[in-house]
This record gives sequence, C-alpha cells and structure tokens, in this order.
Amino acid sequence: MSKLKIIATIIVKPEFKEDVFNMLQTVTDATRKEEGNISYILHEDINNSSKVIILEEWKSQEAIDFHNQTEHFLILKTELGKKADSLTIDIIRASY
Repeated sequence: MSKLKIIATIIVKPEFKEDVFNMLQTVTDATRKEEGNISYILHEDINNSSKVIILEEWKSQEAIDFHNQTEHFLILKTELGKKADSLTIDIIRASY
C-alpha cells in the first residue's frame, strides 16, 4: 500500500491570521510526533498571506483516521470553523 498525502488549503479570516497560525504551529508539533505521520509541513502562500497550505504525508489511512480523532486536531477543526473562510482537503497518492 502506498503512502497517502494530504493537501489542506485554508483561507484564514484576516483578523484571525496570527491566532490561527499559532494554533497551526501547535498542531504541527503534536502531529509530527504521531507514529503514523511521515511529514507535516505548513506553507504560506507568498501572494496571499491569508492562505495556508499544509502538506502532509501519512503511512496509511488508519494513521489519518487516528490523527482525525486526536485532541489537537479536533480543537483545530472547531476553531477553523469560526476563523477560516474556507478549508479544502485533498487526499492523494502517487500513481506512477
């Protein structure tokens, strides 16, 4: 089974940018310690500072499912509902 990658794109409401970025740093630190996580890297769009992209790599769908139930992820998910204009998640895997 191939590794799975996630591309999460968040458009943060401008007034919450600093708060969300701090929260994302906390989640990143915790996520990187999860056994099933290979990498978890935050990116900021150079043309739109309200756009944050998280590139994630996971060992399996089970590792993603575990991550989605962690306290740090659930808190982030709740807060983003209030502080982001949009969130898109794409799960991909290499095919060639």
